[in-house]
Amino acid sequence: MGAFTIINQILLLAILTAVGSLAFRFKILEESAKEIIQKLVFYITLPLLIVTKLSVLEFTDEILKNGGLVVLFSFLIMILQLGLGKLSARFFALRKPQAVIHSLHHMLGNVVFLGFPLVDTLIPGGEALLYAALYQLVLNALLWSYGVIQLNPDDSQKGLKQFKKLINPNTIALSLGLIMMLLKIRLPDVLQQSLGGLGSTTTYLAMLYIGILLAQMKMKEIFSISIFTFSFTKLVFSPLIFMLSLLVLINYFLLPLNSVAFTVLVLESAMPGMTILVLLAKRYGADDALAMKNFFVSTVLSLITLPLILYLIQWSQN
Repeated sequence: MGAFTIINQILLLAILTAVGSLAFRFKILEESAKEIIQKLVFYITLPLLIVTKLSVLEFTDEILKNGGLVVLFSFLIMILQLGLGKLSARFFALRKPQAVIHSLHHMLGNVVFLGFPLVDTLIPGGEALLYAALYQLVLNALLWSYGVIQLNPDDSQKGLKQFKKLINPNTIALSLGLIMMLLKIRLPDVLQQSLGGLGSTTTYLAMLYIGILLAQMKMKEIFSISIFTFSFTKLVFSPLIFMLSLLVLINYFLLPLNSVAFTVLVLESAMPGMTILVLLAKRYGADDALAMKNFFVSTVLSLITLPLILYLIQWSQN
């Protein structure tokens, strides 16, 4: 993949995001559109994208082996990022409400609304989307267990119950897609085309959603050293450490990780702050204002850092 292709794909997502922001600014899309688009993506288009992509994927031993490694290293990179977040929060002497958001946002990236569209656009065919779905599975496990307990420490039992939210349309779609791939079950052409076409709108809807969120943020509220430090650590520092570690394991310890899995792991680790954390922070009485600032700054900066990360991924594989 050439540098022009990488920049072109990022530019495509940036334009779609700008359309969402402008549509909201000019009141073409109202506040209610945000919730509608979020539900469309989470409950309909993304599950359909996962099922229709995975069901036509040929199952191989390599996919099985790399899938297991993706789950393992997804967990490791998130723990690394959480640790960096905790160290950073301590360095800036953040109060507990801010420290919780600061550290959680290091670990939790915007996999659904940016990671999936970017992976599917850059590496079409299904295999990359499978690995991205496995990455999201690990992220969800940490979010609905550790994450919710941190946001609402006075009610750990409630936090444990939130773990049931691992059973959602996307994990169901992942399970169904894997079963269809393993058993070589194919949808009839008319279903594959119609449902696959609807699933392919995920990229466009997700970017409109992000655009609406960005349009609601006031620029004067975002200037904070801790927020920009978070963005640098999440978008550049930790992904580069992770990428170099994987390269050492691949080249010197013969880690059997293929280029698609490697690309997805590094790319997903470089995603900006998670959108859902903003909603959860508000729900549990945490610092949702800081969560929104983290999301805004890291998302805007990711338009610069993601092409850099993608270029370094490509360079490392030459």
